[in-house]
Amino acid sequence: MYNINHNFTYRQKDKGWQVILSYKDGDKWRQKSKQGLKTKQQAKDAGNKLLAELQRTFVPSSNELADITLRDFIPIMLRDKQELALSSQKAYKKTAVFFDELADKPLRSITRQQIIAILNEKSQYAPKTKELRLTTLRSILNHARTNYGLVSINPASRIQIPRPKEAKKIRAISAVEFQSLIDSKVRKGCEYYKDIVMVAYYSGMRYGEIIALEWGDIDFHNYTLTVARQIKQQPSDGKPVYAVGPLKTQNSYRTIPIPALLVETLEKVARTADRVFPLASPYTHNVNQWIQRTLPHTSIHDMRHSYATNLIANGVDVQTVAALLGDTINTVINTYLDFTEDMRRAASDSVNRIFSK
Repeated sequence: MYNINHNFTYRQKDKGWQVILSYKDGDKWRQKSKQGLKTKQQAKDAGNKLLAELQRTFVPSSNELADITLRDFIPIMLRDKQELALSSQKAYKKTAVFFDELADKPLRSITRQQIIAILNEKSQYAPKTKELRLTTLRSILNHARTNYGLVSINPASRIQIPRPKEAKKIRAISAVEFQSLIDSKVRKGCEYYKDIVMVAYYSGMRYGEIIALEWGDIDFHNYTLTVARQIKQQPSDGKPVYAVGPLKTQNSYRTIPIPALLVETLEKVARTADRVFPLASPYTHNVNQWIQRTLPHTSIHDMRHSYATNLIANGVDVQTVAALLGDTINTVINTYLDFTEDMRRAASDSVNRIFSK
């Protein structure tokens, strides 16, 4: 929290008490006051409330921030951007940890060469992690430049993270593997794991979207699922709090056609509440643990990968696949336009059939 230079004045006025909060903003002193209070103690309490409100909303003048450090500027930027999701807020806060050598330097003294040197030194981090930290740093410095005039040029702009020559391959399970998973056993009380896996495999929905699914989202007549919300972590000062919230992007709102097999499965799920599955947390550890007893190195998110690759392998165009996944076309192209083993076999059969005529 930014340290505000301030003082209080208490005085009797009009048969009551008045409190005046004086605070320094750049080169000027400003005031807030409250009057009509019966006792001096009430005036002190009112003064503390005025200060708390000021600390919550105060944005210092730019000249006051001239030497502000990266670590101290991040809370100011987050206060300016209160609409950010909790996950984004956490990502911004981690920027000062990742760029620890720069965290306590004035923003105006940070150079492009220093940023590049730190990125090169952090060889233990994956390129994707480096890209995320660089993106948040770039955004912080851009906010400092455009909103406060603290830097004239963003030193993080136009820095590129080298990509590995071989991208990490996604895991798409075969129909045989999927059936072996569905045929496996689950302990009592966790039978819904199979149903969740089936929804993921046959609809491509994300786990947080699946556990937020409500009965009203299922059209049993037209064989569709509507994705309208997700379970996610909410801002909290104590233990993590999870609740239904909006989807991350506008693309994520969608209606998905589903096969009769999935409709039949969902019809058999017990209706004990508005939501289809009785899970409160968006974390996937338990369901992944069950999946990995049958399919090692496999997660619930791999069902989404399998859905996408199955559609592409069977000739569904990229634009439609992106719409069904709630992703952008570029994400689908960059993630899924690669051969799986099933796709290779299908291509081999096609080549033999076409060129044997």
